[in-house]
Amino acid sequence: MIAARHLLRVFLTLVSLFASHGLSNTIAVNQECVSAVFGIIGGLNFEGVGYGNYYLGLCTNPLKTISVYANSKTYCPPADLEPGFSYFGWACQEYGGAEPISQADLAANLTIEAIKGFPVLDQADSNPLINLTTPILITRDWFDLGFRTEDSWDYEARTHRAYGFAMYGFWGGVILIGTLHRLISVINERRLPPSSTDPEDTGRADSREKSASGTQSNAYSYSRITKHLTIPSALPPFRSQLLFGCTIPTRIESFVILSYWIISFVLCCVNYRPFNGNLYWSAMSPQIWRYVADRTGIIAYANLPILWMFSGRNNIFIWLTGWQFSTFNLFHRHVARVATLQAILHSIGYTAFYFTSGEGATISMSFIVLFSFSWFRRKIYESFLMIHIILSVVVIVALFYHTSIFDGQYDPYLWPLVAIWSFDRFLRIVRVVYCNLHVQLHKKSLNRSIAAISYDQDANIIRVQINTHIKPRPGQHYYLYQPFRLTGWESHPFTLAYWSQSTESQHRGQAGAPATGSTTVGSIAASSKAMEGEYLMSFWIRPQDGWTRHLRDLCLKSSQVPATSKETILLEGPYGMSEPLQKFDEVLLIAGGSGIAAMVPYVLDYISQASNKSSRTRIRGLTLVWSDRNRAFMHQIAQQELAAALTLNEIRYISESTDSISATGSLTIDTGRPDIPTIIERAATAATESGSRLAVMTCGPAGMSDAARDATYRAIRTRNSSIEYFESAFGW
Repeated sequence: MIAARHLLRVFLTLVSLFASHGLSNTIAVNQECVSAVFGIIGGLNFEGVGYGNYYLGLCTNPLKTISVYANSKTYCPPADLEPGFSYFGWACQEYGGAEPISQADLAANLTIEAIKGFPVLDQADSNPLINLTTPILITRDWFDLGFRTEDSWDYEARTHRAYGFAMYGFWGGVILIGTLHRLISVINERRLPPSSTDPEDTGRADSREKSASGTQSNAYSYSRITKHLTIPSALPPFRSQLLFGCTIPTRIESFVILSYWIISFVLCCVNYRPFNGNLYWSAMSPQIWRYVADRTGIIAYANLPILWMFSGRNNIFIWLTGWQFSTFNLFHRHVARVATLQAILHSIGYTAFYFTSGEGATISMSFIVLFSFSWFRRKIYESFLMIHIILSVVVIVALFYHTSIFDGQYDPYLWPLVAIWSFDRFLRIVRVVYCNLHVQLHKKSLNRSIAAISYDQDANIIRVQINTHIKPRPGQHYYLYQPFRLTGWESHPFTLAYWSQSTESQHRGQAGAPATGSTTVGSIAASSKAMEGEYLMSFWIRPQDGWTRHLRDLCLKSSQVPATSKETILLEGPYGMSEPLQKFDEVLLIAGGSGIAAMVPYVLDYISQASNKSSRTRIRGLTLVWSDRNRAFMHQIAQQELAAALTLNEIRYISESTDSISATGSLTIDTGRPDIPTIIERAATAATESGSRLAVMTCGPAGMSDAARDATYRAIRTRNSSIEYFESAFGW
């Protein structure tokens, strides 16, 4: 406990030292003495210029200015006079709009003999303080009280700002650790030489590599440690599934979130210096209310740029750390909750003083958090998103208005929000233009993307096929817009399921056209103006409510079979990153329902790399497990997109039940649900016996994903084998 307190003290000290170099409008320690003097003198009334005007009197009334200089020379250390008078001059210009009378102009009144002749006033002398006619000195006790008041106020101001900076220090440390983890992982992976892709070569490749190098052993141990933090849920088996409507993080995510909550709570509670007799507020209660209100308000402001940054699609930290958007979205929600709670405490504290316009921002933030709970996000996502954006704008405007009286002091917290939001929206527009318009200078043509949509009632699947010049990769997802709808600003994320490269000959209907997944859709796409070198991207969508149901209804209006429609749909992307499955010896893909869309690109990518002699893929065997209630959809994908894969012996399939395993390339569909834990257990056992590295990847319903995650972690915990878990899922 003592060690923990010591570490906390060291942390807070470092934060204070770091922040003190970047704070504006903060008094330095060697300026406090003079500031305390003119704080007391400024409250007195002298005859002449500036009577009743605080700064005008301090800076331009000779009696008052002489009193400031005289008391400063009497009570302040000589080393503090020059910086203190410099601050005095700055305050006169900033707040009084006037230059202070210089010491040179008042030199005759500031000699030692002249100062000794000034009357000395005590704080209790109320009558002489009404209308003073000569320069004065204050008593030592009065000065000491004023200095303590000033010192406490300045200490709190520096501490508030420093603890606001602590939020950047915390999340900066988290991002740095994540970046270093990714860097170490990449280095470790590159040190592994490619193994043979020959299925007959089942030697203990990984074991040989570990024994050959102590470095590999260290990397293996490091990997084992991180997997115990990154893979298991904090409350197994819940991760993709909700527990009482709440998202359950992994262990490492839970540690980060819990640490953030604890640090935020502690920083709002420690290092206050109230005392009886304070010249600003004599009682301790209003001092505490004011300090708590300022502390929570400033930390809430400091959290806002983090909150906005973590919410964006174009988040550079995703690339640096390799974390999924869902991880940052999880952090985003907790930062929002902490900032909102701090804003509420800030408003309560100031309400004890006086009602302020900041309550509007606090109320808006509270509603944002309320409407961000999982029920709203999942049931009425588009309405949630619109409410979220509108209330966010209200928050920014209200906060600018709330702190306008501070002459831009808090703008450095607020303008980054505008910049982050504007930059993210600008990049979205750039992505949309880049994805959907293709300029071919040598042909002097401008091509745009056209979408062909079909709906198969038997498979209950919508296929959206769009031509683009962007080269696709596995693991990518795109946001789709239908711009000419009333709600054309809405965007909907979908995993890229399949693609094929287009050529002019193929679009003229000649032989060699790529498999499109639907003859009708293929003919519609072929009639578009897709040019050589472009790609036909396919998205498989299971219709639910909202926009997906709208697409289905558009197709059903057609008289063609299958139901088709030709619409203007815009792409925005690509987002997401390919998982490094090619670095593993064995790959187990587990899909549920339309989650097969995330797996097909990896299967086809493996086929492409396996046929390329220069490829560095390590994969010797790939197993696909796919469970779906709709057999028609499974047959359709097997006969079209996966047709080439079914002919390879290196790819094994398990569909619907664990009894239908084929090593010859054929596909058998049975009834029942696959036993995910048993499948992973068998794969882990085989990988351990052969010394192989195993990758397990899932995409599907929450229950299936959580079962796979839990089973993978149990396999890692019980076996000394190299297993990694990947999950393809959107985090809203």
